[in-house]
Amino acid sequence: MTSYIWKFCRCYTALVITLVVLSGCKSTPTTPEASTKSIPVTLSHLPSDVKVDGLDIVDIQLALGDRNLYLTDNGHIKMVSISQCPLDISAHRGDFRLPESSASAIAAALNDNYNSVEIDVMQLKDGTWVNHHDSQTGRATVYYTGERHKLKRMSRQQYANLKLRDKGSNDLLDARPITAYEAFNTFAAYRSANQQLNVEIKSDANGHDLAQLDNMLRHTIGLGGYYYSAADLDILEKIRGINSSVYLGFVQGGHPTSVEKLRSNLRKGVQNDAYYLDNQHRLELAGEYGTKRYRSRYKNYASSKGISKLLTTIGSNSGIHLDIRSYMQNPRVLASAHTYGMKVYTYTLNGTDYHQSQLSRLSRTKLPDGVIVDNTPYKICQKLYNSALPRQQYQPLSAAGKYIASLPNDADFDRFNEMLGYQKEGYYISLNSGLRAITKPKTKKRVVSHSSKMPSTDPYGFPVIVDEQIETTNSKTIILTLPSINND
Repeated sequence: MTSYIWKFCRCYTALVITLVVLSGCKSTPTTPEASTKSIPVTLSHLPSDVKVDGLDIVDIQLALGDRNLYLTDNGHIKMVSISQCPLDISAHRGDFRLPESSASAIAAALNDNYNSVEIDVMQLKDGTWVNHHDSQTGRATVYYTGERHKLKRMSRQQYANLKLRDKGSNDLLDARPITAYEAFNTFAAYRSANQQLNVEIKSDANGHDLAQLDNMLRHTIGLGGYYYSAADLDILEKIRGINSSVYLGFVQGGHPTSVEKLRSNLRKGVQNDAYYLDNQHRLELAGEYGTKRYRSRYKNYASSKGISKLLTTIGSNSGIHLDIRSYMQNPRVLASAHTYGMKVYTYTLNGTDYHQSQLSRLSRTKLPDGVIVDNTPYKICQKLYNSALPRQQYQPLSAAGKYIASLPNDADFDRFNEMLGYQKEGYYISLNSGLRAITKPKTKKRVVSHSSKMPSTDPYGFPVIVDEQIETTNSKTIILTLPSINND
């Protein structure tokens, strides 16, 4: 007992030292600020982050609300309710638009209605758990000297000197990656009651270190608010011995064909510096995997026998997380997993569009239990469940509101602000095929005299063009003579 208390005190002291070391470095605040804005009564049924300022904003919000959508303060479109979308949508490494290993990526994903947020954790040289995906620096995080370091050989001070890289520009930011403890606290501060943190373990940790990790999660988030995933079945087996009730997800390696396609695509883009930086870790991983050796060592747990082995090793409160290509090639895996009370999630190595296209091929009953994606919940739910169909229960008054009401079901509301620029021209951005013209309702042609006034706009606010009546009985004949080639 004395030995256990001494170990706990030593771990707690190490944690305090880590936080002191990192406290002097910039990181994103982890406490949400209290809202002071005044929400109009007509918009009081919408979430607290609803945008309330701007021209015709109430009419715009009500028009969007008719489609189960609303515009947020940060300019994003979100669903009012995700009840029509019975799919666990997990944000891959937090919000895909923000830097990895940052508190802002976790907070933004929670605010954007993801059911869960997936983060990666690994250990530094002294055993400190940090929120980091790659085994070495250079892609998402950069050491201030430009040197590349393996995470497992880094000290806390070296980790504190890392800089985050901007997702869009690849520029370095004046912010550092966060520790696992900071990630857990951020999640606890921003989560709703039904949201969970998916902690993917990347380090080959021993039982004592895994117990420390689970203890941090219990104290910051609480049981039921998190679960684990890992590509190492031995790690999950150790976790099961520490926590008998937590969900465990086994991450099966990418399908060999997916790995080969990834490797081929990355090699084509290796001369593009920005592309290489963004995919450096994947390129090296594919270089290791994309061989005959990988195919020969690849284990497929998507069979009934494989599912049974997972059940025996980590219990029924578990699941298998599959590359979407593996899922499509093993159509019985969902039924096999459900037989044992297990779940199936999908991810991809070959891009969001490919993942989405494969999911769209499935009937709703064949969809997996969850998806780990770099996409918005709105886009996933709209493509798979048509969750943003207009109810036509609100008649907008403003031009912008009427434009929203006129948009077809395949309009891409993730690009809402961009779409508004095409309002006067009568175009919209489609989820599947880019810029398209809005098809107007078919009406009978009206015959009007020259003196009749033409209506200025149709019910949607677009100019109306009607055919004029042409008199063909009493008009004088008009003879046109065209010059010949000889000018005679």
